[in-house]
Amino acid sequence: MKKRSPMQVLIDEHGHIRSMLSCFKVHIDRFERAEDPDYEILGGSIAYCHDYLDRWHHPHEDALLHLLRRRAPSEASACAELEDQHLGLAHTTKALVNIFAAVERDAPFLRGDLGEQGRTLLHDYDQHLDWEEAHFFPAVTDNLLPEDWQEIAPRFADAVDPLAQSPIDGRYQALFTAIGAAQTSLR
Repeated sequence: MKKRSPMQVLIDEHGHIRSMLSCFKVHIDRFERAEDPDYEILGGSIAYCHDYLDRWHHPHEDALLHLLRRRAPSEASACAELEDQHLGLAHTTKALVNIFAAVERDAPFLRGDLGEQGRTLLHDYDQHLDWEEAHFFPAVTDNLLPEDWQEIAPRFADAVDPLAQSPIDGRYQALFTAIGAAQTSLR
């Protein structure tokens, strides 16, 4: 199997993130309508944001921003908000982790907060992904040199997106299955 470039890894992960967000939205909608959401999909989505995106995906993008600062400072300054976006997403996700844990323990007074914080997460990620793909991705692909990509490549080999692993981690099994079912229904 051919190794993917760091940029291809990010592009693939953005596809996984968008698929996860789509499944998460379906179950937040059900939750807000007092229907029966799949709590494993909700929990798996939140865990994916917290355990993978905040700890691996975003730090990899931040490392690319660091290289961009060295290679093309003016382009990097145009992308300076990236790190603040990542911090904001981590804050939103952490709040959602705490709210979800409380709702799982039957804290009824936080049910409205789960829907509200879930909607915030969906909105913030949609905006963030669109911004990265329109601004950050072109800046790094247009300005980083082959030696920059060689320098950063080992960092991208460290982590494997849990939605692309085999076997799938149990925390993400329901989410993985839902994503597969959604993709199959689109064909």
